[in-house]
Amino acid sequence: MPQAEILLYNFTDDERTRLLRRYLNKSKITHHTIRTPEFLHPLGYLFAIPGFNPCAQFNLGGNFTDEMLVMKDFSNEQLDDFLDFFKKNNLAPVALKAILTPVNQTWNSLQLHAELLEERAAMDK
Repeated sequence: MPQAEILLYNFTDDERTRLLRRYLNKSKITHHTIRTPEFLHPLGYLFAIPGFNPCAQFNLGGNFTDEMLVMKDFSNEQLDDFLDFFKKNNLAPVALKAILTPVNQTWNSLQLHAELLEERAAMDK
């Protein structure tokens, strides 16, 4: 079974984030902190999937400040445990989260963020 991985966006260095990182390490889930300069790279590249290349453009302003997670190769059990982790520890959930798919692996972080915001707005109606 492939190794579960997660991309973390805009998490502050606080106790909640420390607990999250501790959980990920304990669960053997590889985690990567993605910074603004990397937002234009395809998600497939950020996960080091063969065949994906970095974006040659510099990110000159595309940004978002919301927390966001992108998960790859999570089993159903790992996904359930991960989501339960927030509830069990009385931690605020992450509103914007996605699972890497064949479709979105070609998107950059800004595209995924916009799509997640649209989905969230549609669900809130």
